[in-house]
Amino acid sequence: MEAKIPPPRVYLEIRNSTQNGHLVLGNFTKDHSELQITLGLSSMCLQSPAQRLTIDLPAGVSVAPSSCRNLQYIAGDGLHMRLQVVTDCPKELAPTVVRTLKAQVCYVFQCQSCGKTLLETQMFRRVLPLPNGDWNDLVDHWCCHPNPFARQFQPKLDECFLGDTFLLVNVASVDRAAVCEERESGSEIRQSVGDSGAQVKMPKDNKTVVCTRCRKMLGDKTSADTIKFYITELLVQPLTNKASERQINKRYLFVERVFAGRLMELSSTQSTFRFCIQGHDGNTYALLWLLNSDTLLVRSHNDPCSDFTAIVNDTVKNKSSIQHCEAVNAVKILYHPCLKGRNKIAQEKWEKNIGVHCMTFPANTCLELLFILASSTASLPPSLQSMNTFKVAFLKLD
Repeated sequence: MEAKIPPPRVYLEIRNSTQNGHLVLGNFTKDHSELQITLGLSSMCLQSPAQRLTIDLPAGVSVAPSSCRNLQYIAGDGLHMRLQVVTDCPKELAPTVVRTLKAQVCYVFQCQSCGKTLLETQMFRRVLPLPNGDWNDLVDHWCCHPNPFARQFQPKLDECFLGDTFLLVNVASVDRAAVCEERESGSEIRQSVGDSGAQVKMPKDNKTVVCTRCRKMLGDKTSADTIKFYITELLVQPLTNKASERQINKRYLFVERVFAGRLMELSSTQSTFRFCIQGHDGNTYALLWLLNSDTLLVRSHNDPCSDFTAIVNDTVKNKSSIQHCEAVNAVKILYHPCLKGRNKIAQEKWEKNIGVHCMTFPANTCLELLFILASSTASLPPSLQSMNTFKVAFLKLD
């Protein structure tokens, strides 16, 4: 009986800046010795004596067939090849709330998990950016006298201060029926002790702010008059979006896009590419290295969270069939997970490095990020899942 072609897994990583692509066709083995692969401008054709399968590329993506090179079969992956790719001009991506929030504009502030409206004041008189998240660590190098900036920044009524990963608002702006405070005990924070700068853990007694409807942690109460809301827990939309329609998808998609957006924004404004992801509990959860932010990732419509090498038992029954691909803009990440003492040496070095930017989020959100990164890694061809000692992952921007 003539062999049928299993639905192949298509992986095409495109760099928009160089218009180069790395194509991997997985889910079939060397046994298909009679398999013919033909590249067209906007499609690929796989043909065997029993079947013909056409794979259509997404709109706006075309290849130069004559540029195909470095064709090789890698066990566990499939067929690899490099080729020249032509893409449309990348569309403008929506910035994060840290970039879009403006004064004198009406917004709706909702809990991202359940949609509960959180702020009574929907328009701020002033929206001001806070200094870089690491600015306080540099004060000792700037000043020869005690820190003159020790006093916390506290917004007044109708003011909002923007941090790297959070918003500071006055308590009077918050709907007190929408949030409540919970004292969090047992948390720890790291503090430097003595001239050596050694990091030790100190007990932290902090009040967290949670949604009264879904009990999701939204932020912290940093002082009697100030609440910090993390941008991964808030959905902020202009009031002009009819009756505040909730434009959100699944939770993990929202978290993924917020992280990807902030990494890209911070790398472009501060020229920093290494990030230490810390929880509000003071623990470090991951070390991220932003490799590039101009990737267009093209995949077949198989489950993007499944193992790239998983073999589909059902073969295509029709003698001729068509399979479609989809494309997403993404940032490419190298990362080290740091749970349970993993990568401890690298973590200590990064935490002491002034070129590493620390970002703080709720601890549960950090765990969600680790799950997203691990799922992305598992969806890649095995030979592309690591680079040196780092794991490789992609975070979607759209």
